[in-house]
Amino acid sequence: MLVFGESILNDAVSIVLTNTAEGLTRKNMSDVSGWQTFLQALDYFLKMFFGSAALGTLTGLISALVLKHIDLRKTPSLEFGMMIIFAYLPYGLAEGISLSGIMAILFSGIVMSHYTHHNLSPVTQILMQQTLRTVAFLCETCVFAFLGLSIFSFPHKFEISFVIWCIVLVLFGRAVNIFPLSYLLNFFRDHKITPKMMFIMWFSGLRGAIPYALSLHLDLEPMEKRQLIGTTTIVIVLFTILLLGGSTMPLIRLMDIEDAKAHRRNKKDVNLSKTEKMGNTVESEHLSELTEEEYEAHYIRRQDLKGFVWLDAKYLNPFFTRRLTQEDLHHGRIQMKTLTNKWYEEVRQGPSGSEDDEQELL
Repeated sequence: MLVFGESILNDAVSIVLTNTAEGLTRKNMSDVSGWQTFLQALDYFLKMFFGSAALGTLTGLISALVLKHIDLRKTPSLEFGMMIIFAYLPYGLAEGISLSGIMAILFSGIVMSHYTHHNLSPVTQILMQQTLRTVAFLCETCVFAFLGLSIFSFPHKFEISFVIWCIVLVLFGRAVNIFPLSYLLNFFRDHKITPKMMFIMWFSGLRGAIPYALSLHLDLEPMEKRQLIGTTTIVIVLFTILLLGGSTMPLIRLMDIEDAKAHRRNKKDVNLSKTEKMGNTVESEHLSELTEEEYEAHYIRRQDLKGFVWLDAKYLNPFFTRRLTQEDLHHGRIQMKTLTNKWYEEVRQGPSGSEDDEQELL
């Protein structure tokens, strides 16, 4: 998850940096010194980054409050529609006011996963998870198919020295970014990021569709310069995906990180995520299925919580999520059992429509 989260944030930051550079090129900077240019770029970047993050966070919190106080648990279709609207809303708002839609969606997704998801009915929780994972898989497949076709569809300009220097600088930039920030984050983490984990995060930093899309978006003249940037980006993407990505798992086994992961999973720590690991469906121990008394016993009275985790468990989570009664839990389980039985009967009957028709055929 560290690698996945770092890659998403890295893509979002790259979009903001590209927009910052493009914003400066549109201005007349001939009479501005280098130091003033740097300050203007920093100001533009910070405004776009924190503005987009604040917009996404605010949208996610509003969605949590709306679905907490408007009970749509008995109408999963409306509940699902509301989630789709709130998922797209931060992107549209951010792009409309010249902020980063990707950055807004990133922070909105984090907040909605942490709060809004727990206000949904069990049916909608599973529906949202599986629908979005399916859509994400299809979009990712289409993007990488387009990336592969672009190798043969567009004219290229290849310079080996430029490609090598770009790869070296990309790896150096990731090292300067990951290692110091990881050491800094360890002061605020209970589970420390080990040097081996830092190395894997640095080594497995794959470049994909976002850098290539940004390279196509750049308005560079002459055309040879655009072709050079596009070709170099494709080579870097293929280098990181095929070479670095293909050797990541063997490197993990070589560095014996699997044992460390298994050791950490055995520790009982607070997990406020919607699932214990990716791919799980909603279980009875799910946070959104805890009653008021159970939540207080499991989280608020724990003595090992501190910092933001304690603040979230004590105040934020109760404010933004719905605490259920025993009647709500009973109704949710009945709803899940009814739908499961219905689906099972439809599968067992098959396309013939009834068991009687099946018996007649036999």
